[in-house]
Amino acid sequence: MTVKKKTRTAIKKVKDKADDKPGMTLRLPIDLRDAITEESRVKGDLARIVLFALSQVDREKVKIQQTRKAGLELSNPQLLHVGPEARVALREWAESEGVSINAIVVSVLEEFFKHLKKSKALQKELRLELRAHRSFSPQ
Repeated sequence: MTVKKKTRTAIKKVKDKADDKPGMTLRLPIDLRDAITEESRVKGDLARIVLFALSQVDREKVKIQQTRKAGLELSNPQLLHVGPEARVALREWAESEGVSINAIVVSVLEEFFKHLKKSKALQKELRLELRAHRSFSPQ
C-alpha cells in the first residue's frame, strides 16, 4: 500500500512541476507535421503556427480526434513553447473534453490546415505573422 501512495505522490509532484515549465511535448501525425514544415522556416515557427491556428479556428467547429488510440502514425515528440496563458487555455479545454492536450492541438491544426489550403488570404496572413516575429540576423 505504501508503494501505491508513493507512486501517487510522485505523479502529483510531476504534475505540479509541469505547471511551472514553459514547454510541453507535442506529437503530431506525420502528414500534419509535413504541412507545418512547409510553412515553418526557423526555430519557434511551430509555436507561432499553433497560436495563430488557435486564434483563427472556431472552438465549436473543431472535431476532437484521439491521437494515441486512433492508431495514427505520430512523429517524434517535439517541444512546444506557447506561453502560460495558452497552456492554461489548452489544459482547460482538454479537461472539459476529457482528452489530452495533444489531441486538442492536433485537432485544431487539422481544422486550421483545411482552411489554409482553401484560402490564399489566410496563407498570406500566416506568412506575414511568421515574418513579423522573426529577428533580423546578418550572415
